[in-house]
Amino acid sequence: MSFETIYAWIALHPHYAGLAVFLIAMAESLAVVGLLVPGVAMMFAAGALVGTGVLAFAPICAYAVAGAVVGDGISFWLGWRYRDRLSSFWPFSRYPGMIDRGIDYFHRYGGRSVLFGRFVGPVRAVIPLVAGMLAMPVRRFIYINVLSAVLWGPAYLLPGMAFGASLDLASQVTGRLAALLIALLAVLWLGAWLSKHVYLYFQPRAHQLILATFDLSREHPLLGRLTAPLIDPEQRDYAGLSVWAAILGLTGLLTCYLIPADVVPVSLEAWRNPWSDYALMVFEELGKAAAVSVFSIFVLGWLLIRNHGVAAAHFLGALGFALVVGALCNLADDNPPIDGHVLNAGAVYGFAAVLTADSASPRWRWLIYSTATLLVIVIGFARVYADTGEFLAVCFGLLLALVWLVLLGVAYRRHRHGDTPIRGLSWIATVCLVGIGTFFWHEHSLEEFYYRRPLLNVSEQQWSDQAWRFLPAYRVKTIGRPEQALSIQWASPIDAIRSDLLKLGWQEPKPLTPAQALYFLNPQTEMADLPVLPHFNQTDVDSLRMVRRTPAGRWLIVRFWPSGQQLEPEAVPIFQGSVAFLEERNLFGILKFSEEAINGMDALGIFIGELQSLRPLWLRTGEYGQTVVLLPP
Repeated sequence: MSFETIYAWIALHPHYAGLAVFLIAMAESLAVVGLLVPGVAMMFAAGALVGTGVLAFAPICAYAVAGAVVGDGISFWLGWRYRDRLSSFWPFSRYPGMIDRGIDYFHRYGGRSVLFGRFVGPVRAVIPLVAGMLAMPVRRFIYINVLSAVLWGPAYLLPGMAFGASLDLASQVTGRLAALLIALLAVLWLGAWLSKHVYLYFQPRAHQLILATFDLSREHPLLGRLTAPLIDPEQRDYAGLSVWAAILGLTGLLTCYLIPADVVPVSLEAWRNPWSDYALMVFEELGKAAAVSVFSIFVLGWLLIRNHGVAAAHFLGALGFALVVGALCNLADDNPPIDGHVLNAGAVYGFAAVLTADSASPRWRWLIYSTATLLVIVIGFARVYADTGEFLAVCFGLLLALVWLVLLGVAYRRHRHGDTPIRGLSWIATVCLVGIGTFFWHEHSLEEFYYRRPLLNVSEQQWSDQAWRFLPAYRVKTIGRPEQALSIQWASPIDAIRSDLLKLGWQEPKPLTPAQALYFLNPQTEMADLPVLPHFNQTDVDSLRMVRRTPAGRWLIVRFWPSGQQLEPEAVPIFQGSVAFLEERNLFGILKFSEEAINGMDALGIFIGELQSLRPLWLRTGEYGQTVVLLPP
């Protein structure tokens, strides 16, 4: 199901969205459950839909407030009903400190803790429960519960609304960038959330798992011969790792013969545009064998200089496994179901994170693992986006890299013989990655990614009779309805169009530069100083955009895109254009920008009146309205 389909479904069924917000807010406020449900992120997403205009603020906010009231009310009732017996229930029996912290917080702030606790992450999931346990008066609890929920609902929706409003602005520039940004942020958030919670779950249990593996290996000798070299510090682990590498490699080759890579087709073609092509290309190339090899040379050099021979040997194992298995899979299948780029990145950058985490505080090690996870996920996303890798192959590549990292990380940690933490490796890895990315960035240019359609040759007579009807009547957008009419067809080189418009008093708008972008943050900025952002039509960015102030004080903007047709025999290109009024918009009093009016018929009339004295033109009326056709000089 595409993003556009989900977007349209939510717009048609806002009551289901309201119910979802109610359940999210209720779950986020329930005792203990709120620790497991990513309610903040979900409320942010709901706010983004409000900001883009898909959902109305008032009902969604009401659902959020109601859910928060009900969730805290249930928690209060549980505390009131079970009192001291709660400490014997899971998970409080396993983590008694949860209730103790809540009690301390309640004693410190009294009834206000219900209000404060709504916004304080570590205690919000137990404060209503503790209030019930300590017999807080019901009437007072209800009053503070409702008050805190009324404050909480808008507070958690507003950041998402601001984000959604900014995405709505971005979608006026290009729906592709907005949709792509939402999809990428969702994938990155999920990857970061999973990596953090998996680490926090297994890190305190690692020693118990190793002891359980020892016990299992005694009961199953074959399994013991495979696992003992990895977890027993008295045995050399290289032979055991080699066996596991062979098993995983054969599994990968067997997958190539049994599972087609394209069995789960996923295409992001509709979201492609030159800017994101350029940016994601850099990340995709970070997974190339050449990139991970250069990165490995610097990391291995640093490890050897610092006399960390065991770490260097295991890092070489990460690199060798990825390169060999990736090469074998490419030999076995032209389109293997294991993505070599993702396997390279997962194994090499992932094990670099394992080594780097040794020198970090245990409290922040999850952040290192999450950062590496996000990098690998972006590389996989870039592969699917560019259609150079299949979705299933990316998933299998991630899974294979993860399994190898677990085996390699356990073996390294059990056999490093008290090696001191590797100081400075995080800086070496970061500088190296930035350097490689910068190299790839400068190796390419934005112009490389502009899509060049083959031009269709038509005669002037064919164009004036019928061919003009076959050009799109509206600008193609990725999200929403096609609202911007392409009511101008102009046969002329783009430089000649610019020259003609300059004669009529039109001017090119301010370009978008870092300095000029600061004008967006000044609510007093004049329209003439606001940068005008580009728009996409299908895969083409506008070739020309110009503005002019009318005698009545309003601003006009005209844009042109290549049509894909040219007049023979001189090969004169035909450009399609739109003309509209520019209107000022102010977002929350902190962001000012210009927006094109949807109804541009009045603007088209002014434009036609100006051009009649300059160029021969025809006015055509088609199924979708009036079109002005300008002949070559």
